[in-house]
Amino acid sequence: NMSAYAETCASIANVYWNSRMFLLHGDSKYIDVLEKVLYNGLISGISLSGDRFFYPNPLSSVGQHQRAAWFDCACCISNMTRFLPSVPGYVYAQNKNDLYVNLFMGNTADVKLDATKVNIAQTTEYPWKGNVALAITPEKSSEFAVNIRIPGWLNNQAVPGDLYRFADSAKQPVKIMVNGKATSYKMVKGYAVLRRKWAKGDKVEFELPLEVQHVLANANVKDDAGRFALQRGPIVYCLEGPDNVDSSVHNIVVKRDAAVQVKYEPALLNGVNVLTMEGEATKRQLNTDVLLKKTQSVNAIPYYSWANRGSTEMTVWIPYEESAARPKAAPSIASLSTISSSLANKKMYKSLNDQYDPVDSKDHAAPYLHWWPKQKSTEWVQYDFAKQEKISETSVYWYDDGPWGG
Repeated sequence: NMSAYAETCASIANVYWNSRMFLLHGDSKYIDVLEKVLYNGLISGISLSGDRFFYPNPLSSVGQHQRAAWFDCACCISNMTRFLPSVPGYVYAQNKNDLYVNLFMGNTADVKLDATKVNIAQTTEYPWKGNVALAITPEKSSEFAVNIRIPGWLNNQAVPGDLYRFADSAKQPVKIMVNGKATSYKMVKGYAVLRRKWAKGDKVEFELPLEVQHVLANANVKDDAGRFALQRGPIVYCLEGPDNVDSSVHNIVVKRDAAVQVKYEPALLNGVNVLTMEGEATKRQLNTDVLLKKTQSVNAIPYYSWANRGSTEMTVWIPYEESAARPKAAPSIASLSTISSSLANKKMYKSLNDQYDPVDSKDHAAPYLHWWPKQKSTEWVQYDFAKQEKISETSVYWYDDGPWGG
């Protein structure tokens, strides 16, 4: 998760691919993936201020990640500035006399069908609220189909395939109203098909239930064992330091069945929903494997909005098993020492005394200190003990960057 690359350009390419697959097959599963990418791993690539960018988009951080104003290879920046203005083109599609409603956002559009030209006006506060209203205004009264995408997450599908699944299986029906009256519909390739003669003044209304869902990864994804992620609608959430006690998130454990409260915070991060639940902060003790635990409130924000308040801890995958958490360090000689170094990035100093043992010398999930790309220079690390101490040994665990230049 900490080493996840998830390049911003790759997310944009993912949207392009799924858009074209939808145009080829007319199946909503491609738009389901497109929407999830768009609201999460893609727009996380740009800051809320619009002038700083992520090249990779990690799913975990100890504070070493921050967006940059420019890169030597600036593909993500130029790609983002090209892509964002194109988003309106993904909202609707047409094929002969079928009008497809793929994405939900406030807009107006003119769509040319074989039978007539149609003006469609969409009113919604999605993805924070699930109510959607469509004003259908054909140039002339005509028969055609309005195909409304019913997101896969309402049919207990986190994504197509078995990479991710929801912990609680429950299908949530969608009631659709036409001109104030409930209407029946057929489901075709993930779309609710409303085929009728449409006239000026017709209105379609529906609500997409937005429940908080716990996402589990396939058992073969070892890094996510004992962890879950939170999703509400298309939005994936994360824990970030500024919203939690001591600006710490990696030491938190939350039960899978913990109740989750949702509250919209208009003044936070340009307006976001915050998910709040009860969890436990864990801390190591000396000479025992028993952890100290303290109950606390745990808050999650949309993943796309992280890293807009400085360098801080973050995680998407939340431990529900103690073994998946990284407890805070016990009070040892090292953990109580003041660290200084020739490395300017002080956020990485904690990797020297966090009492987290890497799995091996190539463990990308373990924070580490490095001076790359410096060569043939003198670098140093210093511990200033809190008081005079007698030590029995010192050792260094070396990170192996081979065969890529280590």
